[in-house]
Amino acid sequence: MSRQLMSEIVLRLLSVLMIVVTSLVATGGCAPREPDEAAAGPKVVASIGPLAMIAREVAGDQASVHQLIRNGDPHHFAPKVSDRMGIEAAQLVVWMGPAMESVLARQMALVPDERQLVLLADETAYEYAGADAADPHLWLRPRNAAVMAAMIATRLATADPEHAEDYRQRARDFSRAMANLQKVQDRALWAYKDAPIVTTHQAYSHFFGAAGVAVESLGAGSGHQHGARTLVQKRRALDEDPSAVVGCLFGEAPANDRDRQTATNLNLGYQALDPLGITMAEGASYRDLMEKLLADARLCLARIPDRSAQ
Repeated sequence: MSRQLMSEIVLRLLSVLMIVVTSLVATGGCAPREPDEAAAGPKVVASIGPLAMIAREVAGDQASVHQLIRNGDPHHFAPKVSDRMGIEAAQLVVWMGPAMESVLARQMALVPDERQLVLLADETAYEYAGADAADPHLWLRPRNAAVMAAMIATRLATADPEHAEDYRQRARDFSRAMANLQKVQDRALWAYKDAPIVTTHQAYSHFFGAAGVAVESLGAGSGHQHGARTLVQKRRALDEDPSAVVGCLFGEAPANDRDRQTATNLNLGYQALDPLGITMAEGASYRDLMEKLLADARLCLARIPDRSAQ
């Protein structure tokens, strides 16, 4: 190989090396960050969409919130390497707990207690009236969401004392808004407290229970399936029209033929609901989520005759 050719190869290698070094300097030596990670202040990781929505209400512009689980099932979500790096870099990780995110719990066992907030750790802080005590979907009751916001504000105030009062004030504002939202939700659902409301698994007792609407969960076992059929039969006995919709079966989004067939077998109307906000637009708020759930529920409930006056 000639000296001239060797010189050209060396020059090309040096040029490539300079490009790589320049790129690393420009990007800070890491992959581009998500928009919500670019903000100054504490970095918060929230496991699921509803918790991220609540955390953003409290964080405002003074902390960044990253949602960990975007499309997967939180019960079976296993964090990737990039997810684990985000968890390790966060000042606060907000999650429900092993009852909800059972696989994630293995990773969270490595996170110091002072850097994680397990929302189900103190079950006495929440309202359960009318709900299944084993249902971990507590965020579906706005007053419970307000409790979560207060917990998040307390932890952010510790991580960022300079803005402690801002976090607490936003949590108080959110709590007042949730008290009003709860009243609206309860009034809308109360008329159906005697109608058979059936779900494919434990997910909606907090959503309906606050309004006094009992829920039978098919996923809880054969006894509940028998209970669901009994409810339907009792209600149908009161109706003159045997083809009338007397109750609803609610399954998780997206809608599917299996749940439709189950509803048909039970002589119920059918509607898919999205408790995790997976179908919500980017930037949707917690209020948006709850209003969408109520609107979707009423697509089926509106077909049931209102017997509240009787």
